[in-house]
Amino acid sequence: MKFYTNNSFSQMQACSNQVSLKYPQKIYLDITQDCNISCKMCRNEVQITGKIMPFDLFCKLVDETAPYITSYSLFNWGEPLILKDFRERVSYICSKKRADCDIDISTNGTLLSSDMIDFLRSMNVKVIVSFDGADKSTFENIRRGANFEKVCENIRNLVKTYSDIPIEDSPEIYVSIQKDNQNQLLDITKLAHSFGIRRIGFGLVTAPAEYAAETTDELRREIEKAVEFIDNKGMLNSLYPTKVGDYLWRGDKYVDKNNFIVDTNCNAPFINASVAYNGDVCLCCNFGELAGNVQGKSFAEVWQSEKYEKLRTAVNSNTDMPQLCKTCAWFNR
Repeated sequence: MKFYTNNSFSQMQACSNQVSLKYPQKIYLDITQDCNISCKMCRNEVQITGKIMPFDLFCKLVDETAPYITSYSLFNWGEPLILKDFRERVSYICSKKRADCDIDISTNGTLLSSDMIDFLRSMNVKVIVSFDGADKSTFENIRRGANFEKVCENIRNLVKTYSDIPIEDSPEIYVSIQKDNQNQLLDITKLAHSFGIRRIGFGLVTAPAEYAAETTDELRREIEKAVEFIDNKGMLNSLYPTKVGDYLWRGDKYVDKNNFIVDTNCNAPFINASVAYNGDVCLCCNFGELAGNVQGKSFAEVWQSEKYEKLRTAVNSNTDMPQLCKTCAWFNR
């Protein structure tokens, strides 16, 4: 038996460097919570309600944090490419950020026009496309309002435009593993490879419970087969579930957790933060608890506040742990 310290969060942090303890490594700027499609595990209908981060608030956050942040994610809950001033925001952050700072977005892929792809490439923006089905029926049943063929075409164009960059910066397909697609993970991986995708990630849907993946032997075998294909083809498996049910990833397969003492400690609130469109600051990209709001105050005031410090302790407390933290898949819980 040995300590099992691997977790999905550490995979996401693999390329991030800490610059200052006064600020996080990474900030998620949720520039909009609106979306042009309604994925069944996310929302019941298309929501275009004007939940957009004001441009002046966006600039204020960038101006304050740019000397310290080494990774900005311009998304969390919504579809960033629907913003009319999306390019202006990217251009602004590129004019302020450190030379070693990365910018990434996650998109449903529907708005990846050739012109937009060229812009993203010119700004060195890392692109993650959420893609949850190996066939038209499964894909469009999950990503309601998206067109399977069009998204596939957009991904091919994206790959072609980004073909000259290192694999770790290349376009990624991210698969939200859920009931409706958990038997298609190998087929999705093969399809991604046929597009020319070199980087792929997987994450378990845990809520709402009705759509959550069933953590069965069949699911574990399906992930193992997908990983074997990824390795054989020289692709980068950037993210995968380190714990599925009572089994932990050993490097080649899932084994019973009783072989390990599992480290479930969370360090997310110490190194990243998520700022919602309205200025609310949450502990992590999984939202977690609300730590404060930057309207009328600096980000540093919230980040270094007494409330934030109490929450940092609470996320690993047996008695005070926030409810969302108790079942967080990112830390093997």
